[in-house]
Amino acid sequence: MLKNSQGQVLQQKLSPQAIQAQLLLAIPTIALEQEIKKQLEENPVLEDGMDADEKITNESTPEDNYSAEEWTDYPARQSYSSNFSGTDEERTDYLINKQGKQRETPLEQIYRMGLESDELIIAEEILGNLEDDGYLRISLDEIREDITEKFKLEPSEEKIESVLKIVQNLDPPGIAARNLQECLSIQLNDRSNDLTDNDRDLCLRMINDHFEEFKLKHFEKLSKLLNVKLIKINELFEIIHKLNPAPGKQDIAADYIIPDFLVKEIEGELHVELTGDSRPGIKISKKYLEMMKDKSTGKDTKEFLKNKVDSARWFINSIQQRRDTMLKIMNAIVSRQHEFFITHGENLKPMFEKDIAEDVSMDISTVSRVVRGKYVQTDFGIYELKYFFSSAMKTESGEDVSNKIYMDKIRELIEKEDKSKPLSDDKIAEMMNNDGFNLARRTVAKYRENMKIPKATLRRKIILN
Repeated sequence: MLKNSQGQVLQQKLSPQAIQAQLLLAIPTIALEQEIKKQLEENPVLEDGMDADEKITNESTPEDNYSAEEWTDYPARQSYSSNFSGTDEERTDYLINKQGKQRETPLEQIYRMGLESDELIIAEEILGNLEDDGYLRISLDEIREDITEKFKLEPSEEKIESVLKIVQNLDPPGIAARNLQECLSIQLNDRSNDLTDNDRDLCLRMINDHFEEFKLKHFEKLSKLLNVKLIKINELFEIIHKLNPAPGKQDIAADYIIPDFLVKEIEGELHVELTGDSRPGIKISKKYLEMMKDKSTGKDTKEFLKNKVDSARWFINSIQQRRDTMLKIMNAIVSRQHEFFITHGENLKPMFEKDIAEDVSMDISTVSRVVRGKYVQTDFGIYELKYFFSSAMKTESGEDVSNKIYMDKIRELIEKEDKSKPLSDDKIAEMMNNDGFNLARRTVAKYRENMKIPKATLRRKIILN
C-alpha cells in the first residue's frame, strides 16, 4: 500500500465516474474518439451528431430538473488535427485488431480494471516510463522515488512489484518487461491455450536457465541440457522465435500522431487550441427525454432511462472538463516556455510538472495525466508534451538542475572530443563528476542515446596523415 509523508495510508476505491473522468483526461485524442464510440454503443440515450456551426458551451451541467431543450443543447465535441486527411474509418483502423475488436491501449486497460487509487498511481508511473519498444528500463527504486517526489507517497517494494505484474499481464503480452528474458517468458505464459504444458515449460527453461546457449543457437548443447531430442530443440526454438521481442513496437498508433493541441503565433501572440473540430458532438436524445416525461411509460423503464441519462450527463460533463483542464495546462506550459515557441525551438527552460501544477492550482497527478502521451503541433514541428519537462538532478553541492543541463554538458564534451579518440561513456561520467555533476556511466549512456548520439566506437574517425 501507499503511505503519505505523515505515514497515513492512501488506499481508496475509486467510483466508476471518477475512473471514467481520469481515463478521459489520460487518453490522447485518437483514443477519446474510440471512447465516445463505445459510449454511443452502450448508452441508448446518447446520440451522435450536431450542426457544424454549433460550439461547445461553457454551461454548467443541468440539474435533475432539466428540460429537453437544455439537454439537447449541451453538446460535446472532439477533434482531430486538420493535417490528417483520412476518413474517420481510416483514422481509427489502427485500433482494430485481427478479430475485429477495438484494441485498447495498456493505459485504457488499467483504468477498466477497477484498481484502487494507490495501485492506479503506480500503474500510471510504470506505463509512463516505458520505452518505445515497451520495455521498463528504469528500476523499481526509481519508480518509487518518482512517486514519492510527485505525490509525497511511499509505496512499498512489494506493492510496486505486485502492480508491475498486473501491468505485465496487459495486452500486448510482454509489455513492461525489464529485459528480453522476462519479455519472452511473459509471452510464453500468456500462450497457455495454444501450447502444451511441456512445451511451455521447456521453452521457459531454455530462456531462463540456458539463455546464452539459446542466443548462440547451441542446439546440441541445449539438447543435452534439457534432455530432449535435437528435433524437439528446433521446434522449441521456432516457438520462441515467433514471439515479439519488442511488444511496444506493435502499437502502430505511434505512426499516426494526432496532435492534441495546436500552438500558433498570430500577430506576435501565442494562441493555444485543441486540434480542429472534425467530428459531430454527442448529446442526449430528445426522444428518450420525452419518453421519460410520458405518463404511459412504465416505472421500470423510467428508472432505466434516468440511470442512462445520468450516465450520459456525467460523460458529457467529463468531456467538457477534460477540454477545459487540457487547455488550462497547455496554456501554462506555453506561458513558461514562451521563448521556445517564439524562437521556433530554442531556449527551452527547465520546467517540472510541479511548476505547472502550482500555476494552474491542480494536483500534480492531473498534470501528469494530461502530459503523458499528448502532442502539440507548432509551425516548426510536432512535440510530445513530456519534451518540455525536466527531470530533477543534483550537483555535488546539492543544487537542483534539470536533465537538459546534463544533456547539454554531455553534448558539449562530445563536440570538443578528439575524433580519433572519442570519449567513452565512462570517461564522460568521470569528467562530469570532476566538474561537480553526479552522473553514472549508465545515465550518460541513456542521455547520449536520447540525443541520438552514437557510442564512442561509432564516432571514431580515422585520421590519415
